[in-house]
Amino acid sequence: MLNLIRSNLFRMVHTKSVIVVFALLMLMSFISGSLAADESWQMIEQIEESNRAEGGEIYNETKEEPGDFGIYSDTPLNSDGTLKDYVYIYSSDLSSGIVVLFILIGAVLFFRADEKNGFIKNIAGQTKHKYNILLSKLAVTGVYTFVCMFCYMVIGYIAFATGIILDGSISFGIEYLPEAIKVFALQYLLYMAFISGLLLVTEFTKSTSAGITIGLLETMGFGKLFVTITQKVFNTDFDISKYYISTNILKVNMDAQADVLKFALGIGIVYFILYNVLNVLWFSKKDIV
Repeated sequence: MLNLIRSNLFRMVHTKSVIVVFALLMLMSFISGSLAADESWQMIEQIEESNRAEGGEIYNETKEEPGDFGIYSDTPLNSDGTLKDYVYIYSSDLSSGIVVLFILIGAVLFFRADEKNGFIKNIAGQTKHKYNILLSKLAVTGVYTFVCMFCYMVIGYIAFATGIILDGSISFGIEYLPEAIKVFALQYLLYMAFISGLLLVTEFTKSTSAGITIGLLETMGFGKLFVTITQKVFNTDFDISKYYISTNILKVNMDAQADVLKFALGIGIVYFILYNVLNVLWFSKKDIV
């Protein structure tokens, strides 16, 4: 198994498509951080001008209200109009579709690349159980996901801090680190569950495009359309989107209540186990050669 993991790690860092996707994610992180810094300046100026016009009244705190799952960047503020620490902004990006979208594209491309270039056929006879090949690729996908999430945080912080360095009001938020780690870990679990489902689609259909397309549609919020259809057809108010992985990704942030985090944890565990059990069963039966 360790040899398989090392082989797949080597293959991942030498897969051009994965490198390109990673580079684009880092570029997106830099752009997102820069735009957030620019928006922060504008918001601070508007708040100061509003306070002056209203006789110095304290600005009401801008709360992070979850919207639809999709690609966006948020800049949360404190009650006095100052910026919240960067971990809040990073948490907001994680709960949008911007990070998971790029990660899932790279993961799906990597997962299918060995079947296209013949790599998997060369090692199929060297492992006792075929599902070890799948598990090794899943382990490497987990490493890739972690690296992407961590590097996105670093690049985004550099861009954001550089954008408002003259003001000096930004800080990373070390005091919130325990809470931030919990959010990071929970989002990592949800990301891996989400990606595992798309990998199952990819393996079942033998199509890279199928996995990427479904992932793209879900990150853009098309899952809500299914909810609307089922509610109309069955004449019910039951909202199945509550059990979507994407919905729970959206709700996990620094200000989330404990019950929200616990529910998201349960969703992540159930889907991760379910998808990967199905992945193992399907991969064990499929004809590799």
